[in-house]
Amino acid sequence: MPEQITPEFSRIVNTDEQVGKKSKIEIEANEKEREALAERFELIAINSLKATLTTTTAGNGEVTLRGPMHADIVQRCVATLEPVPETIEDEVEVLFSPHVSEDDLPSNPDDLDDLSEEELMALLDQPEPLVDGKIDVGEVVAQFLAVAMNPYPRKDGAKVADVVKSEDEEERPNPFAKLAGLKDKLEKKN
Repeated sequence: MPEQITPEFSRIVNTDEQVGKKSKIEIEANEKEREALAERFELIAINSLKATLTTTTAGNGEVTLRGPMHADIVQRCVATLEPVPETIEDEVEVLFSPHVSEDDLPSNPDDLDDLSEEELMALLDQPEPLVDGKIDVGEVVAQFLAVAMNPYPRKDGAKVADVVKSEDEEERPNPFAKLAGLKDKLEKKN
């Protein structure tokens, strides 16, 4: 059995008592949780992370989790490694079902290799498993943050070419120029 890891930002909601009801949940990560999430996502900092979510439980036991999420993060520029602040506004929406088992889902990326495009799309549309009527809404928000942030943050005006070329590289002689000179000398001897 795989080892259970406790998420950095965990807020467990028990949906068993909410059949046919809507419940509003406001969550906000504290400083320690934001620092741990920043380390997990390899960010410089997460200055704020909060969400206002509504859970709606249907008669068949399925639960819809929906609502806005807000985060202020700081990443490293992909070109200069300087800090790049980013504000993220996203809408969380997930359907959980007690009729879906974690055993029905692929356990590793290799399991997806043999699936057709239609099968992959069906997996994306499939509800998340609802185990024992509990949802970790904090982890759901953390996962939405990970998907919503810019994968290639760039500081205004930063160019990759400016970073790649350094003064030392510009002054170094071209090794192929030496080979061309050697070739000329050999041809003159013959």
